[in-house]
Amino acid sequence: MKKQLGLIAGALLVSTSCFAADSFQVETVVYKANDLLASPVMLVEEKQPATISIGEGFSYEVTVIPQHNNTAAVETSITLAGSYFTPSFIVEYGKKASFEIGEKK
Repeated sequence: MKKQLGLIAGALLVSTSCFAADSFQVETVVYKANDLLASPVMLVEEKQPATISIGEGFSYEVTVIPQHNNTAAVETSITLAGSYFTPSFIVEYGKKASFEIGEKK
């Protein structure tokens, strides 16, 4: 399991205000061992979790909570090969935040 975690790199999140004030477009890029695995785009309702699964053993949930000054809190719950991670960010609309799981990207 530790070997698999070392091969998984993180996701890149972009949160932008989209359509109504209570919807956000979240763009995610997922790499495994420096190779692009997936790049899903989700329309996420304010304070409502959106979930996606990619292959076996990898899924994540994203919740976007609007803040002040054109920013949003992006809370994630990631399941990877039986391990659970909960990174969160404050993201300015139209900007990117990133994280990595493991040693390689």
